[in-house]
Amino acid sequence: MKQNNLWILVLITIIITGATLRLVGINWDQNQHLHPDERFLTMVTQALTWPKSFTMYFSTSTSPANPNNYGYPFYVYGTFPLFITKIASQLVNLDSYNGITLVGRFLSAGFDTLIIYFVWGISLNIFKNKITAILSAFFYSICVLPIQLAHFYAVDTFMVACLYGSIYLLHKYLQHHNFTHSLVLVSLTGFIFGLSASSKISALLFLPIVAGFFVFKLVKTKNWFQVFTCGLIFSILTFISLHVAQPYLFNGFVKLNPKILASWQQLKSFDDPTGWFPPAVQWIRSIKILFPLENTAFWGLGLILFIVAVLGIVRSFFYLKNNPETGFHLLWILGLFIYQGLQFAKPIRYFYPFYPSLAVISGPVLYILLSRPKNILLKILVLLLLIGWPLSFISIYSRPHSRVVATKWIYSHIPSGSTLSCEHWDDCLPLGGSGPYKFVEFPLYNPDSPQKVIQIQSLLKQTDYLILSSNRLYGSIMTVPEKYPITTKFYSDLFSGRLGFSKIAEFSSRPNLPLPGFQFCLTPWFVNYGKIAFPSQECPLPGVSFVDDYADELWTVYDHPKVIIFKKT
Repeated sequence: MKQNNLWILVLITIIITGATLRLVGINWDQNQHLHPDERFLTMVTQALTWPKSFTMYFSTSTSPANPNNYGYPFYVYGTFPLFITKIASQLVNLDSYNGITLVGRFLSAGFDTLIIYFVWGISLNIFKNKITAILSAFFYSICVLPIQLAHFYAVDTFMVACLYGSIYLLHKYLQHHNFTHSLVLVSLTGFIFGLSASSKISALLFLPIVAGFFVFKLVKTKNWFQVFTCGLIFSILTFISLHVAQPYLFNGFVKLNPKILASWQQLKSFDDPTGWFPPAVQWIRSIKILFPLENTAFWGLGLILFIVAVLGIVRSFFYLKNNPETGFHLLWILGLFIYQGLQFAKPIRYFYPFYPSLAVISGPVLYILLSRPKNILLKILVLLLLIGWPLSFISIYSRPHSRVVATKWIYSHIPSGSTLSCEHWDDCLPLGGSGPYKFVEFPLYNPDSPQKVIQIQSLLKQTDYLILSSNRLYGSIMTVPEKYPITTKFYSDLFSGRLGFSKIAEFSSRPNLPLPGFQFCLTPWFVNYGKIAFPSQECPLPGVSFVDDYADELWTVYDHPKVIIFKKT
């Protein structure tokens, strides 16, 4: 009994630690709303009003809770995160623009923290080993991509938490032989899975794995009636849950809402290397499979956890006979990675749904790594290597946002009346409006043409200071010089000084371990995205700084972008 209490205490400690990593610096942008997707979700949530009747709630065409009905015709997310955030913000009297963002981030962190518990439960169900289960939970608690996404009010954490809640219950279902208990479990599983799809429709990609659970149960029990009944109940409850949490997916009882289908079709049209959609430029030359593999290894997990995860995958193949239920997680990891890795758009967050599964199958590897060394110092070294990357990453939330710091610097160092540049599709500096300055916008994502050259020359004559508030444009545009030869030359001349502007300030907020006594910058050898800035790279923080300026754009551009300011000379 005492030993059980000890393991519960250890699990609680890991969950609290994971929650702390996800909640530290929750107002990381100092109420500046610097995440565009989060900004949009906040505006939609704030504008939402509750229907006056139960019937109106389910009326797609008239409900005031349907984003399409109050000025947001292009809404492609689920409504479950919207509704739960709206309810929570009203309960705590924070139903305002700033308040909703903070409540949404708090809920996002809470939902991702729930996944730590689900990972522990799934691992315990599969391996029947408390230490392995604890280590699986520990692995997930320190995964950096989930820590970052938990700081954003976006739909991903809601979707993945509900998805793994249903996976946890499916593992329970496999081990229950009582028909009544099984019905209760699959009913709850279906409802929670529906909430996952009501957060983000891509949760439905997991349906083949769900089918695999029922096939596995059928093979084990040979009971067609019970398995068919459970599968039917699961389907019905998923459908009911979708109707409750995302009623505007439907136009009637079964028919799908054509407006949502049109929005999804429009979103899919952006997934085209030949089209003109600026946020997609970064993926035109990205290498399928290799690009997400690189970003997962170096940033999403970090090299040490990535090596552990790869060993976990290899080990799982060899031990499938002993732990056949790991097969579901292997299929999910490899299937999702290959599917998303072969798509044109490959943002790092699209791979987030398999991180908990990586944690589950990595528990046994961590057990070996931490139990084999007899020397306590070696165990401490392994532990320090594991936590080094997550500890350095959360340091970015302990400092003011780089754009906030740059804004203060601009007001202190740039004379009033100066004309400042702003790149379209990015945030302008200083934050909070033009203040005593004039703005000119450089439309550099527009297709190159003789007219664009004339326009840029005219804008340069007006501009006193060129301000790049992130690497969003110069990073992506310069990866496709054949598409943007003129704009590529513009940035090359800017960074070399040939454009008539000199760099006068740089602001960054990189992952950092503040070790006393030395200053060292760890820059990856595969510098690519935004590499034009590499020769003038500054590294002002003491200790070890991990230079992630050249990672996937979406890794840095929201919470720790690099700002560079040039002055006309």
